[in-house]
Amino acid sequence: MFGTFADFFEERFNVAPERSRQAIRQLLVLAAALLFALCCTLIIAFDDIFVGWGSTANLTLGSVPAADIIAREEGSFTSEILTEQERENALAQVQPVFDPPDPNVARQQRALTEKILVFIDNVRADSYASLAEQTADISQITSLILEGDDDAVVSILQLPEDSWLGVRSEIISVLERVMRNPIRDADIENVRKQLPTQVSLRLTPQETQIVTVITGDVIRANTFENLEQTELDQAEALASVQPQQRRYIVGQTVAPANQPIDALSFEALQELGLLAQTSSSGLRILRALLASGLVVVLIGLYIHRFEPRLFYSETKTALLIAGVFLIALALARAFGTTNIYLMPAAALGILFAAISKPSLALIGTLSFAFLGGLLGLGRSPSLEIASLFAAGNVSAILTLRHAGRLNNYFISGASVAVINVAVVAIFALSLGVESLDPTNMFYAFVNGILIVPTTAFAAMYALTVLFNLATPFKLIDLSQPSKPLLQRLLREAPGTYQHSLQVANLAEQAAEAIGADSQMIHVAALYHDIGKMDNPVFFTENQQHIDNPHDSLDDPYRSADIIIDHVTAGDQIAKKYNLPNRIREFIREHHGTTTVYVFYQRALQEAEGEDGVDPADFAYPGPIPQSRETAIMMMADSCESAIRAVKPQDNQAIAALVHSIIEGKRSAGQLKASNLTLNELDIIEETFIDIFKGLFHPRIDYAQAAKRSAPAKALTSRTESTAVKPAAEKPVPAPPPAAPKAPPPRAVPKIDPANLPHIMEDEEPLRDVPPLPKRNGTKTTSETQPAAEKPAPKIDPANLPHIMEDEEPLRDVPPLPKR
Repeated sequence: MFGTFADFFEERFNVAPERSRQAIRQLLVLAAALLFALCCTLIIAFDDIFVGWGSTANLTLGSVPAADIIAREEGSFTSEILTEQERENALAQVQPVFDPPDPNVARQQRALTEKILVFIDNVRADSYASLAEQTADISQITSLILEGDDDAVVSILQLPEDSWLGVRSEIISVLERVMRNPIRDADIENVRKQLPTQVSLRLTPQETQIVTVITGDVIRANTFENLEQTELDQAEALASVQPQQRRYIVGQTVAPANQPIDALSFEALQELGLLAQTSSSGLRILRALLASGLVVVLIGLYIHRFEPRLFYSETKTALLIAGVFLIALALARAFGTTNIYLMPAAALGILFAAISKPSLALIGTLSFAFLGGLLGLGRSPSLEIASLFAAGNVSAILTLRHAGRLNNYFISGASVAVINVAVVAIFALSLGVESLDPTNMFYAFVNGILIVPTTAFAAMYALTVLFNLATPFKLIDLSQPSKPLLQRLLREAPGTYQHSLQVANLAEQAAEAIGADSQMIHVAALYHDIGKMDNPVFFTENQQHIDNPHDSLDDPYRSADIIIDHVTAGDQIAKKYNLPNRIREFIREHHGTTTVYVFYQRALQEAEGEDGVDPADFAYPGPIPQSRETAIMMMADSCESAIRAVKPQDNQAIAALVHSIIEGKRSAGQLKASNLTLNELDIIEETFIDIFKGLFHPRIDYAQAAKRSAPAKALTSRTESTAVKPAAEKPVPAPPPAAPKAPPPRAVPKIDPANLPHIMEDEEPLRDVPPLPKRNGTKTTSETQPAAEKPAPKIDPANLPHIMEDEEPLRDVPPLPKR
């Protein structure tokens, strides 16, 4: 797409294509920044842009606002809720009006009682009926409720006649006495409970029970409510109630924070217009737009100064960071309608630190905290929320050591929990000790210790799976030797596999020294040469015990194509195995645009001049390294290959060789897009030299060491031969001389470990190794009489053969005989 526009501007306006591409990129970056600012504004001022859809407008009875909702303007209104409460109180004070007792009710109940007693007399007088039959007959009296009270029925039937007559008379007397008083429906139960006190004391308890049972069943209410008069009294009481007014001044709390909104508060929010927030909405939208623009400018300046790759080469990472930022801001608004102290804001810092750099994570999360403080729920901007978000994120970023380990997430979460509680306590104490809310502090602590690490871990895993990012989780998985691609590389190109391990260790140490992403570069180095699996024998590290196939090919162009193709083929293999794009960048950039020098020189020799050879035919496709990590791996790859090919014999040669390679890459412009400083190049060079010195360390010449130790051993033998021997010991006669034979091969001299305190594993000596002191502290002859040491050869980088890469054949190695 860029090429089409560039060609158009070049044809129409004669603008250089490179300038056109750069201008288009800048316009796209500017458009993305504006879109990001608009999205932030939309989230912050959602209530004002979409009236009725915002979080404040969605508040209902029982919702818990995260901060105090205050009145923005002075206002008063008639509270229907308070007025209704006063009306209910007035009605409660009005007592129901009852008419006087109705004597007709007493007369009716007395007549009913006499009929019941006559029926009982007849049952008692039936001498032919059994007790059970008599009991069944009495149970047929509908006006009496005697079910379950069998003792009273039996007592009635078995009571002597004279006693029954006394009971019968007392029932009528008690009924008349009780029914003379006013009895309401609500009072009947109490009257029945008081019946035993109305019975004459001359009756026995059994007789008293019979009286209370029968009388209690026939008692009825004799006074009733006068509904008309009661309603008149209630109407008069309601008329005396005045409408209740409520008045708020500017800044007065309408709905307190962290408490469910009750009916009174919700009514006030409605009457004062705080749910819709239509007044001054334009100013609040402008405020949100200015704040979002400020954040975009600050973040843009930081990226332009320190992380320009996010604008050009790593746009997908930039878009991912922006998307996560917007999602977190939207979640903060959603949590504002419930409990903001449970919002896992610090998880954003953990995510940013894992997928980018800590410095960028700090800038991003502080911007998030600034915008988070502007989120409105019918309240003024909250400094407490901004401080809570900022402190928690900074703590999470600074304490996260390695994002690939689960326990580190909870370590960061513990620090966030402490910081959250401290921030909540600080702002609560500004209003007094009584303002400390243990519930909010508990929510803030649980948020940090549990919700933040769990959310961050889950989000990290989701991003790794969904976007195939080179997150620490992914890198740990890719570094396992059991991965199918690494196993295939080990089987098909074992030399390349070993070379990749060496480059990985070398580049990791250099990256660690300058603060680059050492984990990333180590894993990428394991895969950077996977393209060699297509033609492994054409690369020197895999040419063990075979002839160099390039000699048989005898075509520099074809050989160069095979060598160069391992970059493009490696990128295709990485794509097939779904390796993250960040790893594929290492594969594409680890040779930059350098030239396959050996075959280029062959082509020049065959063409007998430079006119017939196009250098582009022997150059890698590139691009040159676009990051510090890919540049480090380019230098580590070249240095490891050259050291393995040249095999320098002293430290000076190692230093000169490493310096010439790094300086050659720099002077050729291969490092100009990597953002490596000269100081970092010096540190990388020193790291490489130190590691190579450890690999190609000075060695002991065992044969020479044995020769130097021979005189001392002979002296010891002579001393032992002159020592006093036991009397029983006899000399052993010497064997007769044997026939002369061919001289046997010279045996390797045995070395006494006591005379070699520092045994080196390698067998090739360096002549400048100083003699070592013996254990008795004396010096050897070579120490007391130093011989003329051969000076180490000085290596002029200008005279060194061109540094060989892994894929270039060694011309000075004679071919090995075939089996």
